[in-house]
Amino acid sequence: MTKKQREIRDPIHGFIQRSAKEEKIIDLPVFQRLRGIKQLAMANLVYPGALHTRFGHSLGVMHIVGKLAERLEVEEDGRIFIRLAALLHDIGHGPFSHVSENILDKYNKSEVNPKSKEKIHELITSEIIQKNSELGSILSEDDRKQIVGYLQGQSGESVVKDIISGPLDGDKQDYLLRDSYYCGVKYGIFDIDRLVGTLEAYQQEHDHILAVSKDGLYVIEQFVLAKYHMTTQVYRHRIRLISDAMITRALELGIDVDKLEFLKKLYFYDGTQEFIDNYIEWDDARLSNEILFHGSEGYAKDIFQMLKQRKLLKVVFSKPIREFTAELEFTAEDRYLLSRLSNMPDLRKKIEKETARCLSDNMNTIDPNYVIMNTVSIKSVREQSRNNEGPILILKSDGQPRIFEDESTLFRSINESESDAFIEIYAPVLPEEEVGKLKRRDKHQNLIHEIIHDIIKTSNDDQLEQKGEQP
Repeated sequence: MTKKQREIRDPIHGFIQRSAKEEKIIDLPVFQRLRGIKQLAMANLVYPGALHTRFGHSLGVMHIVGKLAERLEVEEDGRIFIRLAALLHDIGHGPFSHVSENILDKYNKSEVNPKSKEKIHELITSEIIQKNSELGSILSEDDRKQIVGYLQGQSGESVVKDIISGPLDGDKQDYLLRDSYYCGVKYGIFDIDRLVGTLEAYQQEHDHILAVSKDGLYVIEQFVLAKYHMTTQVYRHRIRLISDAMITRALELGIDVDKLEFLKKLYFYDGTQEFIDNYIEWDDARLSNEILFHGSEGYAKDIFQMLKQRKLLKVVFSKPIREFTAELEFTAEDRYLLSRLSNMPDLRKKIEKETARCLSDNMNTIDPNYVIMNTVSIKSVREQSRNNEGPILILKSDGQPRIFEDESTLFRSINESESDAFIEIYAPVLPEEEVGKLKRRDKHQNLIHEIIHDIIKTSNDDQLEQKGEQP
């Protein structure tokens, strides 16, 4: 009798092998829920093929991390738990993926230890793994603690932490290839087999750290450039930014203005088992249907209806923060304040309210709640090579590690200061306004620029007065 094949055919990696235990976890309702959570929220409004989900991505990350662990000769027992950690790393994602992260962060800041780097959705991931009864039927309590330890970077050597969460981790390797494939673009492609084949575990005192052999320099350049181009061309695409901002605003207004209790129950984390049990019942479709067909009339329903019909807000203002110059009466303090506007809701609302007034006329009064100010940042390609996890290390001929950016001729030639941050404002534009929009664009840009200037100046002056200084 032949052994049963536990293979999954994946368009990115070919056949993905799974163990009996992995198969049981994948078949659980708590994991199957990820089939209903799209990887890129509503990016399909601009890339029609971008309908892939956290389910496929999780399988891909498990596959890559398993290959990395084998390449780096991690012991077999460790490999089992590393693969399980990779499989479950996204189990705590809410509807529309990163949009839910924004909402959870906004309404639950006090629930996370401010000294901890753990975000709310990561905390929820840990809670699901440790407390979900379905997972408990397959994994022991010690198993689950070990898996959470790997996800939190508290278990194993540094090399293990790096393949789960590091500048070259399995998560990034999978989402670049997967997002590129489903969006129908070539920006995220890199030679994954070559990359995996050049990774090494470098011994540093009593630890092992992830490094790349000297022959892997060029594939790392390819990988980092793929990440940069996917960020600029896909993840920061105008339609993607607008649709994410609209979902976020709809959920905020649904909670704060429409008073939708199911949204509060979904996003107000209280640490109870009841919260977790409810949370894992939601995905993109259920949230959309609840708002569109079962929620009361209000902002949330209206905005989701706009998204359903692809009646999107338009960019009425966009300007790099670096262009708010001294010649335009902006100081360094003003630019610093502009860069922090995403964390200053009162100031942002004031700008949105004044922009709505500016755009309104006798025929069309715009509700400020439909005007969204967004700050968009794009790190330089050199900065993206480090991400938030530390530098990529290249092993030279002498066996000593060097920082990738210093070893790459290409990356040494790139100015690290070439990061960019934009102030953008989205607002509704009626169809009859489209005809004359080009004539009005410069006028609106100038008027909104003046609004931002006046509000930022007033805010900075108020802060100086509070400090007892002269403006």
